[in-house]
Amino acid sequence: MSRRVGLFATVSISLVFFVAVFLFATGVFVPWANSCDQSLMVTSADNVSEDAVVVPYDSLSPEEQALFDDALANSHAAYDGRSWSVGNGYVEKDNTTYSTGMLVC
Repeated sequence: MSRRVGLFATVSISLVFFVAVFLFATGVFVPWANSCDQSLMVTSADNVSEDAVVVPYDSLSPEEQALFDDALANSHAAYDGRSWSVGNGYVEKDNTTYSTGMLVC
């Protein structure tokens, strides 16, 4: 009888442990773990292939220009409801080509 109780306790504790690990990994136990917003990252691009599509800065909407400038000044910027149509691509501003990418956590 005590062997059954020990086995039941071991299985129960293991189950609770695995559920806790799953909830922690998915951010349920730690809600701030997955709570960062998507943001735009801008870095200077050195080796851009000739067939790459490079979007001129002036063709961006004022909202996109503001997001680009924020990301350029701070290495990345949160979207905060602003749109971004370039995606992971290239933007040319003041004769410099920049690589853009979306940071998602």
